Amino acid sequence: MSNAKVLIVDDDANVLKAYERRLRRRFDLETALCSEEGVTAVNFLGPFAVIVSDMQMPRVNGAQFLQRITSVAPESVRIMLTGNADQATAAAAINEGQVFRFLNKPCDADDLAKAIDDAIHEHQRRIEELELVRQAVSGSIEMMSRVLAITKPEAFGRAARLKKFVASLAEQLKLPEAWEYETAAVLSQLGWITVPEETLNKHRSGAKLTKEERQTLDSRFDAAADLIAECPKLDRVAEIVRRCGTPPAATANHDEQVVDPIERGRALIDLAESFDELTAGQGITPLLALEQLGDSSHRHDHELLAGMRSHLEGAEDHVLIEVRVSELQDGMELAEDVVTTEGAMLVSQGQEVTLTLRQRLSNYCKTHSVKQPIHVLASRQAAERLRMAPEVAAAS
Repeated sequence: MSNAKVLIVDDDANVLKAYERRLRRRFDLETALCSEEGVTAVNFLGPFAVIVSDMQMPRVNGAQFLQRITSVAPESVRIMLTGNADQATAAAAINEGQVFRFLNKPCDADDLAKAIDDAIHEHQRRIEELELVRQAVSGSIEMMSRVLAITKPEAFGRAARLKKFVASLAEQLKLPEAWEYETAAVLSQLGWITVPEETLNKHRSGAKLTKEERQTLDSRFDAAADLIAECPKLDRVAEIVRRCGTPPAATANHDEQVVDPIERGRALIDLAESFDELTAGQGITPLLALEQLGDSSHRHDHELLAGMRSHLEGAEDHVLIEVRVSELQDGMELAEDVVTTEGAMLVSQGQEVTLTLRQRLSNYCKTHSVKQPIHVLASRQAAERLRMAPEVAAAS
């Protein structure tokens, strides 16, 4: 049986039952009796490699249904079933729903299975192409991240925390386009480069800003989006970041709502920034921060908050410990800023310890003084290994 998920939408229950009997052993199959059920399936049971839709359905026809889910499931390959394969129908389906193949009804299950196999191969090709695109743009993302690390280390640390938060929540909720959300979370902080240090210091201290300073601060997402838009294949990431500077979009009819991925990205980053301000900024524990965010339920999405609670409650147990630079291990998380003995920031709190970070700090310690020990979050196993290390060394 193929591992690729397939969705068939048809308002004829007998047709769906017949396809289920013939195809369920070959494909990971889901069915829906109308476009409304189809939208729900795409939002909550996807992602689907292939979506098959009947053309003639009540209220919303197949072409309109496929067009509605294009933004939510852009990589899904679409097949249209129609008993009215005239030119106008075909043109509407191609233009609105980006249909891969048409099949006339009644359609034999074997013929449909062959078309689905071809569509699965097409889906795999698209996924491979998308992966090549991701690899191609990763260099641009890395370059912009390094610029942020050098010019605004505090913003870079926040970017690392936002990426980790968004990645965890996207995985928890099994969201499509996760890489776009993670990328947008990191690059959303690029706008801080355009904020003068004096304005930034006033903002940190809570001092009153002038009208011009407030405008500069408020336009940071637009500034970041303009920079991102210069990179090829990052158009949607730029849209997500630009949307971060706007209020939540008005919701549509909840009975048949297709989740806008741009708005979902904005909501993710907004929740991540709010959570980061409470935990990293104010020192509030994660679960208490969640409770406070839940109180502002009109601002934050209920589904995201529920996913956040599941993630926090199921997270690996970590403990706060003190280590020296030489004791840092990959996977630890900095619980405070790493600073020189004179107070200059080297690495901001929240960043995950990596080989590159350890090498950077180790080299710096050879010629400069770093304030030690450093507070980090570590798994209980890592903390126990560090505690046992001196005892083992003494015993040997």
